[in-house]
Amino acid sequence: MYAKKLELKLNNQERSKMAQCSGYARFVYNYGLSMVNGTHSMTKVNKRAMRS
Repeated sequence: MYAKKLELKLNNQERSKMAQCSGYARFVYNYGLSMVNGTHSMTKVNKRAMRS
């Protein structure tokens, strides 16, 4: 197996658009991660509440 390394030669407008897309992807990932972490904390069982 091998890999090729490529370099994109973008103009300023294309570079700006790529930065916007990567910023949006990072936002969506972080938003989804916060949703998963939020629901995970809601599903934890309180052991003291279970005893009584």
